[in-house]
Amino acid sequence: MDHPDMHEGLIQDSAIASVPEHLSRPLPNLPHISDDQIDALTMAMNTKGIGVLPGYIGADQLAHLQAFVEQRVAGAGGEYVGLIGKAAHDGTMLGDITDQPRFIELLHRVYEAGARRKAPDQSIYQVLRCLKGNSGLRHSLIFHYDSYVITALLPIIIPSEGNAGHLVMWPNSRGIRSSYPLNMIDKILLDNKLTQRLLGYLVGRGGRWLKKVAMVPGNLYFFYGYRTIHANEACDPDKIRATALFHFGDPHAESAIRHFTGKAKVRANSAGK
Repeated sequence: MDHPDMHEGLIQDSAIASVPEHLSRPLPNLPHISDDQIDALTMAMNTKGIGVLPGYIGADQLAHLQAFVEQRVAGAGGEYVGLIGKAAHDGTMLGDITDQPRFIELLHRVYEAGARRKAPDQSIYQVLRCLKGNSGLRHSLIFHYDSYVITALLPIIIPSEGNAGHLVMWPNSRGIRSSYPLNMIDKILLDNKLTQRLLGYLVGRGGRWLKKVAMVPGNLYFFYGYRTIHANEACDPDKIRATALFHFGDPHAESAIRHFTGKAKVRANSAGK
């Protein structure tokens, strides 16, 4: 699953990013989340690796997103579709969601409760992943750390039978590194053929420290993407697995080395409002 660096090589086709005229979208009607819910959510993230807000998206909104995904996948010839970044989501309901002050505030509150520090002045980095066909298989079992502390995951379409592409994770397997070079060492140790094959083998064997999550469309799941090794299992190529990801809190956004290598993703908070 699902980190920004995984998607940087994808071509963002304007035809794919555009919204069909006949899919008039309802405005997001996002629920208020209480302080008690935030506390319970971050407690689950700390102890179980993942927390959930059930039914975060209403039935009408979910149906619109599912129709949107199905049309995008059909337009790509029944193969993988990915939208990356705010601009690619403009004019879509997913773009509308990240424009909502209530949603921005939610990610800030989860960050502050989980990281126990003030939310940084950064915007939300969003990605839509639609797995389908043989190209979708190539986006499976790629274990990684995200570049952001908080990952919110909204399942849109999850197959109800066969290989559903479940989320697999080793929860909270590292801390927040004090520097970007230390973070890169972790990623190099993880992003190599030997480690990837070993983790894939352990998933097949059901390693007890690996957690498998069967997600429900419309729920909103939270975990510490930066701290958690995670991936998605393979999804049957004749089915669609679609998830929207919302990342927040890059601890190395101001790294001089990251700026020098051209990998910095500093985003002003105003860009996400």
